[in-house]
Amino acid sequence: MTPLSLTLGDQTLALLPEGAVFWPARQTLLVADLHLGKAGVFRRAGVAVPEGDTEQSLARLSALIHRHAVKRLILLGDSVHARPGDDPALIANLQSWRQRHARCVMTAIIGNHDRELAPLAELFEWQIEGETEGGLSLRHHPPDHAVDTPWLAGHWHPVVYLHGGGDRLRLPAFIQAGHAGLVLPAFGGLTGGLPIDRAPDRRRYACAGDQVIDLDRQKKADAEVGQEEERQ
Repeated sequence: MTPLSLTLGDQTLALLPEGAVFWPARQTLLVADLHLGKAGVFRRAGVAVPEGDTEQSLARLSALIHRHAVKRLILLGDSVHARPGDDPALIANLQSWRQRHARCVMTAIIGNHDRELAPLAELFEWQIEGETEGGLSLRHHPPDHAVDTPWLAGHWHPVVYLHGGGDRLRLPAFIQAGHAGLVLPAFGGLTGGLPIDRAPDRRRYACAGDQVIDLDRQKKADAEVGQEEERQ
C-alpha cells in the first residue's frame, strides 16, 4: 500500500489507500463515517441487505491499527448509523472489538447520526466537533465558512468518477478544501457517496486499489502536455 503525504497546517499526514489518515507524529489514525449497524437498520425495516458490514469495517480498522502501530484512533463522526440501543448485536460486536484494542486510546467526534450513545459511553471518549489538537480542528461537518484553524472532517462521503473506454469507475476520495481543510471519505461499507467534481478551490485524491492518486495534479500535467503539443 502506497500512502500519499499531505501537509495540513504544520502537520504532515499520510493519506492511506484504505480511506483513512495516519498522523505519524502522534501515531494516530483518523477515519470518518463508519455508519456501523446500518445494515441492521435496513434489515429491521424489512429490506434484504447482506449481513456483516459492521464486522468487515471493524476488521479493516483492526488491520490498520496493527499495521501502523496506532496508539490513538479518532473517529470523525457518524460512527454508528442509528441508536445503538436498538441493536444489541452491534453493542456486543463493539465491546468485543474494543477489548481487543484496549491499549489504543479512542476518541469519537459526535456526528449527526450519533445519538443516544449511553450504551457506548465507556467504549470511546465522545467529543463535540471543533476540538483542536496539534493545531488541527477535529470536526464531523466541514465548516461552511472560512476558518482560521486547519481542519479534518467527514460527512460528505466524497467519491470521484473516472471515465475511460466507455466505462465509469467510482472511487472514494479525500478532498482538500483550499489549503485549510481535508474531508475524509466514508470508511463504512454501506455509505453511498457524494460525487465531487474538479474545482479551482479544491484538490481530489482518489483511493485507487493500493495507492492514492492526486487526480487534479495529473489533470493539470496532462493539460500542460496537451498545450505543449499544440505549440509544436
